[in-house]
Amino acid sequence: MNQGNHVGQIDQLTGLRAFLALWVVTRHLFYPFENGAFIDFGIRFAAFDHGYLGVDGFFILSGFILAYNYANGKPLDYRAFVGARIARIYPIHFVTLLGAIGLVFLKQFVFHKHVIGTGQNTYPALAANVVLLNAWSFKFVTGWNDVAWSVSAEWFAYVFFPLFVALAPARNRLFAVVLLLVPAGALAVIEWRSSAALSLPGGLARLIPEFYAGVLLFRLRSSSGFASLPRALGLAAIGVIALGIAVQLDTLTVAGLGLLIFALSSNADLVAPLLAFRPIVYLGEISYCLYMVQRFPMEGLSLARKASTALAGSPLMQLIVLLATLLVVSHWAHRLIELPGRKWLRRVLSARQVRPRTVATHGPQSAAGVVRE
Repeated sequence: MNQGNHVGQIDQLTGLRAFLALWVVTRHLFYPFENGAFIDFGIRFAAFDHGYLGVDGFFILSGFILAYNYANGKPLDYRAFVGARIARIYPIHFVTLLGAIGLVFLKQFVFHKHVIGTGQNTYPALAANVVLLNAWSFKFVTGWNDVAWSVSAEWFAYVFFPLFVALAPARNRLFAVVLLLVPAGALAVIEWRSSAALSLPGGLARLIPEFYAGVLLFRLRSSSGFASLPRALGLAAIGVIALGIAVQLDTLTVAGLGLLIFALSSNADLVAPLLAFRPIVYLGEISYCLYMVQRFPMEGLSLARKASTALAGSPLMQLIVLLATLLVVSHWAHRLIELPGRKWLRRVLSARQVRPRTVATHGPQSAAGVVRE
């Protein structure tokens, strides 16, 4: 990986986003929560149970890719950077939040279920959701469009991105390796103190160490000592991930995810061609939508099961219907909301950044398609 002003996306890391998003979805579909699994096949898979770690993979990947695009030795145009980030995440966040509000109101006023004011479906929580501050804490948060907590957490990383970069040494490779022990140790302590490993500690507790680890991994990767990597490193990383799941050590699994991202930054890695396969890359490009809209097909399936006993009695058919619906909705949300919304918001924000006698000649490099932000 060469240093300098990076342009474009790393296809295999974009493809990885597809697997991370779908991994989170499997957790929400198959894990037996208080009311049982949403789709119940009568068996459980440890890999699906740990699907919440897909979010942790996103946090590391986000730190790595943003450092790849912006921590390149050139001065950071902070206003342009923040503008690009908000344009990246807000259109889909806002539309899905409107959808979540509609669902909550439908349950409250049409189906007469008492949901407003329960849990975190409160109006103050809604206000925090609108301005992306709902997860700026070290506690688990949910409510309204519950999956959006991770978007709020990443917004924190964007706002304080210069600080993350400043704390990641650019030239001292050994120091960067030692510093990686800090986020690893922080996650280990969080996991040790948690009653549910890393599945409950939300907000900034997972974002800060993992985003920082991503920035550190980029610093290592861009150093001369890591100009080339072993081709089997990606396979080794998958082995670490599998081991972490098997022994139920989330910190080890997260370390494996970081190693996998590090390995996949090389086009020569043995795993890279699989994830760089064009259909997989496209799923990665729409993965933000996959993640953000997942609750809506689930709500639709819940209603469909009540109307069809055949569907209610076939978990396989439920899974096929839900995944097909999720892919279609995500595709069109990407085409009709995410892309045009991003372009429009960037144009609006860029116009406000133009000052007298000073016109920007270039925009920030977007991590679009690589980072779920």
